[in-house]
Amino acid sequence: MSYLVILVVLIAVVILYVLGTYNLFVTAKVRVQQSFRDIDIQLKKRYDLLPDLVETAKKATSLDEKIFTEVTRLRSDAIEAKEAGAPLSQRADVENKLSGMMRDIKVAVEAYPDIKSHGELLDLMSKVSDIEEKIAYSRQFYNSNVADYNTKIKLFPAMIIASNMGFKGEEFFAAPEEEKKDIKVSF
Repeated sequence: MSYLVILVVLIAVVILYVLGTYNLFVTAKVRVQQSFRDIDIQLKKRYDLLPDLVETAKKATSLDEKIFTEVTRLRSDAIEAKEAGAPLSQRADVENKLSGMMRDIKVAVEAYPDIKSHGELLDLMSKVSDIEEKIAYSRQFYNSNVADYNTKIKLFPAMIIASNMGFKGEEFFAAPEEEKKDIKVSF
């Protein structure tokens, strides 16, 4: 009789461990998904702000038309990639190119000393900078959640449960190679 009680208790402990581990994985996966949606929110704000920024900058300066054309194209590509459910790597590539173009516009606008008189443009540039910072923070938060989730599904013995229940590792939101290169400063 005592062997039977021990066996029942042991089975109950194993079942509780499996259920608890499964719930831990689900919670971590939901955090990853939610943090990715937070990135989408900031990207949507940027998409909405870009046409205003481009038009205002065109009026305020005689900036290179190529920059504006490329920003418009990248904005369309980014929206299409999101709506088509493109893989994270493809979306990250487009978003990183768009961030680079935003930096180009900012540098080009700052090169004009009389731009200070265009309050609307300065306000839009401030909003763009704010959104870019929020996007960077959101990406960092997403990557932190991905790291936490990926670690949980790779630790033993939880990895046995993860593989049997279909939990797979998530992809990080990586910076493009050109942003990883050393910056050369010359005086």
